[in-house]
Amino acid sequence: MRYMNRLNKDCMGAALVSALGAVVLVLGLTYEPGTLRQMGAGFLPIVFGVLMIAVGLVIGLTAVLAQAPPVDRETPAPAGSEAQWRGWACIIGGVLAFVVFGRFGGFVPAAFLSVFVAALGDRENSVRSAAGLAAVVDVFSIAIFHYGLHVQLALFQWG
Repeated sequence: MRYMNRLNKDCMGAALVSALGAVVLVLGLTYEPGTLRQMGAGFLPIVFGVLMIAVGLVIGLTAVLAQAPPVDRETPAPAGSEAQWRGWACIIGGVLAFVVFGRFGGFVPAAFLSVFVAALGDRENSVRSAAGLAAVVDVFSIAIFHYGLHVQLALFQWG
């Protein structure tokens, strides 16, 4: 019974992610996509829509193809509500950190703090490992977005 509930949740989640991706894709197609060098207003919505559809399909396929684990009636259910709220809060906090620090601090602190805060959502990450991950992602983000794609967001900015 647990397996069927999980299968239904995974399939419902996959359908929702794919449906949201389809909406984003359709809305993105109403704007000019541009090129990789000079992205138009529709470029990122189109890419994100396609990626969301792909992620939804992968989630759905893995849910259907997964075999049912044996159900152990003696094992208590994991206490997941606290861990889930921490994860959600850190992910939302990471997005908000990027918005605030992107506006008032520039791309480098925004990307670093965004990844750092989001990484703290996983209980297995320490502050040190979250900072290390944020530093590595920051270096790659600068290389890709600032130097590679020439995104018009200052690396550092005050105010």
